Amino acid sequence: MKGYIGLDFATQSARAIIIGEDGRILTRFTTDLEPVKIVDKSRTQNPESWVKALNLLLQNLAQYCDTNQVEPTALAITATSGTFLLTDNKNTALTPGVMYNDGTASTPLERAALFDLSDSYFKHVPEYLISYLSGGKAIAADWSHSLKTGFNLDSKSWEVDTKLKLPTVVAPGTQLGEIAENFPLKGVKIFAGMTDGCTGQISAGGAQNGSAVTTIGTTLVLKIISDKNISGPGFYSHLLPSQTWLAGGASNLGGISLNKFGDLDKLNDLAKNFGPANRVVYPLEGIGERFPIADSEFKQIASAPASGTIEEFRSILEGIAFAERLAYETLVKSGAPKLTALTTVGGGSKSKLWSEIRAGVLNLDVVNRSEAGSDLGAAMIALASASDGDLSVELQKIPLQSGEVFRPNLEEQSKLNENYFKFLELIHHSHKYQ
Repeated sequence: MKGYIGLDFATQSARAIIIGEDGRILTRFTTDLEPVKIVDKSRTQNPESWVKALNLLLQNLAQYCDTNQVEPTALAITATSGTFLLTDNKNTALTPGVMYNDGTASTPLERAALFDLSDSYFKHVPEYLISYLSGGKAIAADWSHSLKTGFNLDSKSWEVDTKLKLPTVVAPGTQLGEIAENFPLKGVKIFAGMTDGCTGQISAGGAQNGSAVTTIGTTLVLKIISDKNISGPGFYSHLLPSQTWLAGGASNLGGISLNKFGDLDKLNDLAKNFGPANRVVYPLEGIGERFPIADSEFKQIASAPASGTIEEFRSILEGIAFAERLAYETLVKSGAPKLTALTTVGGGSKSKLWSEIRAGVLNLDVVNRSEAGSDLGAAMIALASASDGDLSVELQKIPLQSGEVFRPNLEEQSKLNENYFKFLELIHHSHKYQ
């Protein structure tokens, strides 16, 4: 049996998955990454922890393949959009990994310039890791990871002014090389992937125009399938070769907004019985937001103090759902099609209450595909890339995982809608929007 591998390097962990030729999940592995180092607006991570995680995952994958008579065939890597580091010409890291939500400057290249390392090599996470896997060879970047860095999809070229050495750029699905002899899984072909938001979308199967996927992990990533390229403050479109656009953006809201709480399962039960909150909040944990509000100085705002832990928790769930609705409304106003279907992936999909709240806020059924995820989407790219057809067409041939459907709670929908308009009013009356 042939196996196709997806590797996902997120904020807190790295994951690996193998799927068969029919798209069926064979196995999954995960390992923690070193914590993100936070100093004022700076958000960095030790890239050595990426390499350590990669080696461990490869060992686990190789052992599984040997034991279960699986022939590893192809691999693709996905990572957080905007995370990068600088290296020398031998792929040795010269800087920490600078995270997607680093606040020291507005763009990845502006953050990179702060290191004052002219003529060093700018690399997103996949190029760094694939170069390591292929023996230090120069590796092209896929145009999905390159968008935030300044690659222009219309001209298919870099349109930036920098003294740094930028990678050449290729389409997702392009073969980049193969795993070197001194690694487990040697000889496995490596294909260019896409960002974690895109691979999350792919794994959930949003192939039809108007279908959308929200990935709720540490942060919130939103994508909707569109027949045109749209962009605006905090959002833009990825091109899935050759005619499908994945329009969307990423918010700094998400699971990170819930880190202060302990037993989330217990709080979910209590918050369900509590009902809609009597306050609205934009629950940022740090400073700065990307989408649906593009403001590097934006901070958490609330209409009133919470009556207690339960209401605080409930209002945060609602606040993230309100931001999700505002994000999709912003995309539609900019030319994206109206939502026709919404799927959720990521750790936040485990909360049934949250899914029900979001269904009510969006007035749309929400399908949770618990088996979907960015790692699965990367593996699907590896599988589709191993064929000779158009990547987007080949991806649609891969069967999807099953899902659970959540519908709006009609008893709460009116109050949630009322709270949403209070949420909009709260934003518009903040210091930045007066």
